[in-house]
Amino acid sequence: MGDMAGRSPALIQVNPALWRNRDFLLASSARFLAATGMGAVVVSVMLHLQALTAAGTVTLAGSWLVAAYLLCSALPLVILAPWAGRLADTRDSRTIATAASAGSAAAIAGMGLSMHYLENYIPVLFALTFLLNACQAVAGPTFQALLPRIVGEERTPRAVGTMQATIMIAGMAGPAAGGVLSGWGGSLLVFSVASALYVLMGVGAFLIRTRRGTSAERAGRKLPALMDGLRLIRRDSLVWALVLGALFFIAVGEATNVLEVFLVRGEMGASETQYGLLVASFALGMAAGAVLAARITSAPVRLRVLLGSMALTSTVLAVIGLVPTVELMFVAYTGMGVFCGVLNACFGAIVILRMPEEGRGQAMSMIGGLTRAITVVALAFGGLLGVLLPVRAAFLLVGGIGALVSLAIAITVLWRFGSDPDGPAEPPAVSGSGRQEEPVEDQVPDFGEEPVPERFAVEPVAPAQQRFKGTGDLPDGQITVAR
Repeated sequence: MGDMAGRSPALIQVNPALWRNRDFLLASSARFLAATGMGAVVVSVMLHLQALTAAGTVTLAGSWLVAAYLLCSALPLVILAPWAGRLADTRDSRTIATAASAGSAAAIAGMGLSMHYLENYIPVLFALTFLLNACQAVAGPTFQALLPRIVGEERTPRAVGTMQATIMIAGMAGPAAGGVLSGWGGSLLVFSVASALYVLMGVGAFLIRTRRGTSAERAGRKLPALMDGLRLIRRDSLVWALVLGALFFIAVGEATNVLEVFLVRGEMGASETQYGLLVASFALGMAAGAVLAARITSAPVRLRVLLGSMALTSTVLAVIGLVPTVELMFVAYTGMGVFCGVLNACFGAIVILRMPEEGRGQAMSMIGGLTRAITVVALAFGGLLGVLLPVRAAFLLVGGIGALVSLAIAITVLWRFGSDPDGPAEPPAVSGSGRQEEPVEDQVPDFGEEPVPERFAVEPVAPAQQRFKGTGDLPDGQITVAR
């Protein structure tokens, strides 16, 4: 009691521990439920497609079938990014998040019913997958932009890491549950449980008191242009450099999503439960990595750790092509998960607070859209690799390319931005018409001018949704490596 006597009651009230913040608990719980449901759905569908291929009931090559499914997951984040970001910044966050949760629950329920009752259900399954991820394309930036308002700007880096750790724990539980439930009761049971989880997510979103984009807040503001999110990213040269690097990184890494199930189930003979647990071990590593990243308090260190974790992720990806047994694969996946968790949390912390508050939803949505766009190309690349190369050789190839690209990114970013972590206090505003406001003395000059030292004075995407995905949920417009 003696220690408490000297502390300001106002300070205690304003800065409670994250887990004593009611709205942070609700937001974390809601996203935990969503990530659990999504993980179960993805694993169930992947196992189902692999089983169809093994049984010879489909004429399309298995790798192309999986690529088509992942394409339906990626396209909504690409096509809807400008509209989703504008919705997140200009409409009530409670309404948007609740409606997106309800739409996701309905889509998942429809997926389960179609697989159970329809003979030719593949087109319906893929269409509802598109709808599910369209809802997540809106929900992701809404939650991301709301987070700094819930916890405060200065606590956002720790909140980002904590939230991502929570989501990754769900990413561990979801795939494991998907594998186990698929073995117990088939896909209908999996989709029923996942749909119920999204209903609960909607309840949590509705109960969050902190709001953003209310009618009172929007009064007098101009409606932003569709591409303002891209303009904001483009104006912050460090964020733009990291996003460009992420696109190259994702291009080589995403291809392994198409091949993974064939390596684990086909080459190694793992069971459905083992496959689900293997993906869960990756998520466990990501959770640990996110927690570690949340403890970083120095912005220059955060940047260097991000670049290092990118290179290490690619290296482990190449090593996976040489792993001989399922047991050793658990070790490799857990290690790669740690590196990816660090990468995701550092990327999100750097990006979110470098964006102006009123444009965060648009910026994070556009980052998710850009990463998903490159995913479309990478998925086609993965399908092609599955046809042309043995699966192990494909892992070695993409991992090696990723390591080389990561090294080039690190050299470039540290050369341009690593020596002076202090810089402009705020990115320039973008007008509602999509044009940049007249620059003032402390604003960032045009990107084509002499490089300006980037700021780290205030320590700060995705989204994802899937390794190397921007999950949708995962993790939402960031460099994600979660299934």
